[in-house]
Amino acid sequence: MTFARSARILHLFANYKWTGPADPAIRAAARLRERGLDVVFAQAGFVHQGGEHWMAEQFERWRLPVVTGLELRKHFHVRSLLRDTATLRAMLVRDHIDLVHCHLPADHLLATLACRRLARPVVVVRSLYDPDPPARGLRERFAFARTHGVIAPTRSVGAALTARHGLDRAQVLVQEPVTEPRLQDGQDLRHEWGLLPHHRLVGITARVQPHRRFELLWAVAKLVTTAMPDARFVLLGRGNEQDMASLVLEPVRRLGLYEHVLLPGYQKAERYDCALRSLDAFLFLVPGSDGTCRAVRDAMAFAVPVVSTQRGILKELFAVGSANAGGVAVAETAEALAEALLQWLRDDDLRSRVAMAALRRTRDEMDPVLAAHRLEAFYAQLLSQREVGS
Repeated sequence: MTFARSARILHLFANYKWTGPADPAIRAAARLRERGLDVVFAQAGFVHQGGEHWMAEQFERWRLPVVTGLELRKHFHVRSLLRDTATLRAMLVRDHIDLVHCHLPADHLLATLACRRLARPVVVVRSLYDPDPPARGLRERFAFARTHGVIAPTRSVGAALTARHGLDRAQVLVQEPVTEPRLQDGQDLRHEWGLLPHHRLVGITARVQPHRRFELLWAVAKLVTTAMPDARFVLLGRGNEQDMASLVLEPVRRLGLYEHVLLPGYQKAERYDCALRSLDAFLFLVPGSDGTCRAVRDAMAFAVPVVSTQRGILKELFAVGSANAGGVAVAETAEALAEALLQWLRDDDLRSRVAMAALRRTRDEMDPVLAAHRLEAFYAQLLSQREVGS
């Protein structure tokens, strides 16, 4: 690991918002620093008027050293990109950066522009978080042609990436999404929410937006609670006033679900942990901005079995056929989702076995420490190839 341990590594993230890939990007960098690597993170300087820099808050929380001076806009902006290219190019030379790790399309393009024809070559790495590899647009072709290594979230994404962008298999690390270990024994919110021991609680974490299929959620809730009146559903999320009214409050009233639905809103930090400890099962319908479906992995880390649709990486996330499946991805119909939930809610022994499988899956195959070890080895491989080719 000598190449990685002696290298200077810069992570880029072209967004100031706490968007989907932000959490795994910061955690990866923090875990590498724990292993003794010299890792710094570039903090985006561009913030929309009135916006709050959530990334800056998380850098402080994880004690990640940051560098400033780059705008790192999410969306394509020619003047900003040209300024950032010149600034980053100077930074790479001044700070003797050996490897740049990119997490989003905008910072990937920026890095490959800045690293062109440097006297001292810099390795460019890109992490992917979506269930499909990037399209072969002009910017993507330019960036991937100048990229030394890519981290893919699943084997299917890795295979499709090599076919679409012509990367060698040795340039791709398939790194399954990870989740932090969670404290199983702790406070929950069942008493606060007025639940009794006989109630069976299904949770869903989602921002209230039209594309998140809330009409399907309430159809599932109606089928489950009709068959099992002691079942309850809790929505751990929020939306604007209009979306809450049309997507949540009106259908809950129309379907007569008031008695069966809890709406505590978005739960943060320790409160979210307490909320997940309260659940008997977790329902996941549509991936949001994070294609790696962090909400699913968080639930599994609390030994909560998951029922989901088959969108995105969900089937691969559950390792279908494995003893550690911990969840099931079924057809995207109210009937199929309700049937799967009812099977678990009615059978405490079966639910307990699936819950333990979910926990084993996160501990055995989604361990962030092992992931950091693999990423360090990948860095070392790419850096050694740079030394040979220089």
